[in-house]
Amino acid sequence: MMPFLINLRIAASAIRHAWRRNLLALGGLAVGIAAVVAMLALTVIVRREALRQFDRSGLDVLALRKSSTTANPAGRRPPVLDLETVRQMAAAVPALERVAPLMERRVTIGFAGRALQTTLLGVTEAFSDLNGLSAAEGRLLTDFDRTEPHVVIGRDQAVNLRGGGSTPLLGRQITVEGRLLTIVGVLGPAQAIRLHQGDLNQAMLLPAETFARVLDGAEISVIYAQHRGDASPAEVIADAIADLQARVEGLGLQGTSAAEFVAEMQRQLRLFALLLGATGSIALVLGGTGILNGLMTAVAERRQEIGLRRALGALRSDIHAQFMDEAVILCAVGGSIGVPLGLVATRIIAWKAGWAYFLSPAIPAAGIALALVVGAVAGFLPAFQAARLRPVVAMKPTT
Repeated sequence: MMPFLINLRIAASAIRHAWRRNLLALGGLAVGIAAVVAMLALTVIVRREALRQFDRSGLDVLALRKSSTTANPAGRRPPVLDLETVRQMAAAVPALERVAPLMERRVTIGFAGRALQTTLLGVTEAFSDLNGLSAAEGRLLTDFDRTEPHVVIGRDQAVNLRGGGSTPLLGRQITVEGRLLTIVGVLGPAQAIRLHQGDLNQAMLLPAETFARVLDGAEISVIYAQHRGDASPAEVIADAIADLQARVEGLGLQGTSAAEFVAEMQRQLRLFALLLGATGSIALVLGGTGILNGLMTAVAERRQEIGLRRALGALRSDIHAQFMDEAVILCAVGGSIGVPLGLVATRIIAWKAGWAYFLSPAIPAAGIALALVVGAVAGFLPAFQAARLRPVVAMKPTT
């Protein structure tokens, strides 16, 4: 039998007989490998998720939100952001390609003798384009509906109106603040751009000018926009805010871009990765140290076995290989436990966070490779000491 196979068989037999001693070290190593695998997998998943969330609209999207107002003299009406002001701003900032102002209000509507709570959104055609909306029934709103009493219902809100049945909704009317609105469409499953803070499936969409006419005190709360790809988001936001504040005294605005959102996600990911990396490193060190101590103890306990093998013709390289094999086998077992643990943890975290799960084949391979490296490092010193024992000294009974 080849020396390599002999050394491997002896190493496996020694591990089998001393498995209790190595159990704790294997547990630490498995936890360390699991943490590293989860860290690598989540890094890839979050990066893909950030890009996926802006896949339809791209990273050239920004949002301007009305915030607290600046100094406002007593008795003066608070600043109001209206459609005409936004249109003027859109024309004045050349880097903007598409501007979608949004009005929003939580209201009670009447339908078929029932009163229902819903969120009304005053939008333009650009809002539907920016969010990639589609109609499951009827049609979407266009700029030709600008002053018409038309409404498009979100998918989940349509289910509420139907009361669980299949009642046709197109052409039916709802009442809002005593005004009649006609349903012209029902949205398909809708996923808004990540910058939008709301669920379009639960909402009802009105033309922005109709919204302003139906609801007293209506004003724009958010402006979504898309800028040229070669423009700096920060500069576009600064130009847009400066133009709006020059037109509306005391107006307070906060700007956020998709690029900033992705950068924030990546910063959070780095902190999470550092935490997992630190946990994994500590567990790997503890596991590797446990294997090192276990093998050092094994060398001391098996001096006569080592001496007997040397007396029967085994070379120092054979003894060295035997103990290195023990360390590598132990760490391979720890890695084979840790990698699935890390993948299961990753899947659970992705599921809880609502992220699309993705696994690169390189990640499990990296986990196993790291386990083998830990094994090689942990086994080197015990293997070196075992190989340096002289047969006569090794076979001498200990007192």
